[in-house]
Amino acid sequence: MEKPLISVVLCTYNGANYLATQLDSILRQTYKPIELVISDDASTDDTRQVLQRYETNPAISIFYNEKNIGLAKNFAFASGKTKGEFIAYSDQDDIWVENKIEHLYNSIGDKLLVYSDSELIDENGKGLGKELSGIRHMYTGEDSRGYIFSSVVWGHGMLIKKDLLQVSQPFPANVHHDVWLAFKAITHGGIIYLDEVLTKYRQHPGSSSITLPVEWHKRKDTERYRDFKKQLDWMQLMHDHERDECKPFYSRLIQLYSRKEKGKYVWPLVFFMMRHRKKLFMFPRKSLISNFIELFKHGRGVKKLVS
Repeated sequence: MEKPLISVVLCTYNGANYLATQLDSILRQTYKPIELVISDDASTDDTRQVLQRYETNPAISIFYNEKNIGLAKNFAFASGKTKGEFIAYSDQDDIWVENKIEHLYNSIGDKLLVYSDSELIDENGKGLGKELSGIRHMYTGEDSRGYIFSSVVWGHGMLIKKDLLQVSQPFPANVHHDVWLAFKAITHGGIIYLDEVLTKYRQHPGSSSITLPVEWHKRKDTERYRDFKKQLDWMQLMHDHERDECKPFYSRLIQLYSRKEKGKYVWPLVFFMMRHRKKLFMFPRKSLISNFIELFKHGRGVKKLVS
């Protein structure tokens, strides 16, 4: 029986240092047939020169953006160019184990998303002695509550059925695509974790961000309010896309979480979260005491600064 085509999506931007190593690891995959769809977001380093060495490979389609459009739009563009029934997403600086796609494909079954473990490596490809499963409690199931404050699926480790793209449209502007896809998969039958290390996940210094000038005594309140609004928006988005039987939980959580904006400590929120703490904090590998400290922090009110 002929196997279905699997598309690998790779969005590049100034990734020349590690790109060839990753491309070669994808091309060595034991699963066939695959196609590799690459979209470069107007890189200013030697990324384009690296990609040009692969342009004659019939399994690879490469697109070059004339202007930088950002990761979210570049991701959507590249995904729209795929032809496969399944899609795997790749970072530009990792290394894939040769049987990664084959093992993920054999494990996805009737679900829309499967993901695997990853080993952390340094910029030279040397193992750091850590795996993502040592940072998170990996999860198989269809309960979305753990996704309110955390995540457990990284884009580089997952394989999805293309049908998931259809039910996930439109992609929210302020949510990472892997978080959104995992959440939508959870609400459409659940996700599967494959307990195998199939990716070498490279850790290396990134570019520093520029922070807008904020007076030091206002910085903390400004950031806390921004984070509060972002969290509240995410809760509302989850509520709007959840199954009907799950909406009452989210409605109550949103109602209580909104009270933080009055600036006072919200004890009812703490008590509510305490009752549901095993689900709300099921992903992070933290001690019970650390989870309780985190829980009580959520009860603090926030101060909206008047400009």
